[in-house]
Amino acid sequence: MGALRRTHGAALLAVGALLLVLFAHLPPAPRPPPAPRPAPLLVPPSTPPAPSNRTVSTRASQTTAPPHPPSPTPRPKPAPLLTKDVYVSGHERPHPELCPALGAHLRMLVLITSAPSHAEARAAIRFTWGHYAARRDLTIAFMLGTPPPDLRSALVAEDELYGDLIVGRFRDSYSNLTLKTLSMLEWADTYCPRAPRLLKTDDDMFINVPRLLQFAAAPTRANATRTIWGKVVKKSYPKRTTKSKYYVSPLQFSGKVFPDFATGPAYLLTTDVVRELLAAAPREPYLRLEDVFVTGVLAAKLHVTRRLAPEFYNKKVQAHPCTVQRGVAIHMVRYHEQFDLWRKLLDGKTKCAS
Repeated sequence: MGALRRTHGAALLAVGALLLVLFAHLPPAPRPPPAPRPAPLLVPPSTPPAPSNRTVSTRASQTTAPPHPPSPTPRPKPAPLLTKDVYVSGHERPHPELCPALGAHLRMLVLITSAPSHAEARAAIRFTWGHYAARRDLTIAFMLGTPPPDLRSALVAEDELYGDLIVGRFRDSYSNLTLKTLSMLEWADTYCPRAPRLLKTDDDMFINVPRLLQFAAAPTRANATRTIWGKVVKKSYPKRTTKSKYYVSPLQFSGKVFPDFATGPAYLLTTDVVRELLAAAPREPYLRLEDVFVTGVLAAKLHVTRRLAPEFYNKKVQAHPCTVQRGVAIHMVRYHEQFDLWRKLLDGKTKCAS
């Protein structure tokens, strides 16, 4: 029994050894294939490369489109048109003989702005209150701009007859009224600087010349200096709508309120301010409202006094003899109305209260 067990154990050992020999000679088992790697993402040629923290060379930056479009270049702000850019000094027909001795013997110089086509208005003035030009202490003349070609010959003939047309070097138009007034001041400063007073007025005005001389000679005004008298307007606002005849752009006047000024139909000034006004004008933005510019903007900068004078009506009034005789200046007078006002000024029958 014991011999049988030993024989069976030996047989198992022999079988195990045989299996080891067989496994040793078998080929190795094949390895599984590696898992496939994900394919790289392809960047389209039109897509810009991702920004990096590295410094990009100048050459590379020139060929690379910027990430944002460049900001537009701001437009320069429009600059105001200065008076010196549009005013041309000098006169085509100066008539210096109107002021002998540079006006040393005059009490009053009266210069009237007129349009080239207003021949009837000028004639009506000459035949009425313009008669006072015959006085040795008074000079009256008309201030015009360059006329259109079709009126040149008529104006030459008119001036040869009367010798009282002063023509400046600017185109005559409503927008050039400031140029006309500056040309008037230049003429007064050049040919009549010794006249003590200058009245600026228009050809649709009736001027009571005796009352004007009396007004200027009053004790409170006879020795006045650096002063402008007339209908003074306070706290006037610029018209900002382009539909208005008196439109003023912010480039011409940027303020919200005009300085106090004497209205343009007629104002009287001491001639000691004429040269100062002319010197200050070129540096200022051109403003086509001549009364605001000369008696407002320029006068305010120069600290020239502006005084209200009720005698300067500067408006249309009832044509009563007493009204005409008390006032200095009446506005909106048509050429045929000058004769009626002239008759009422000389009326010796109507008694007016003092």
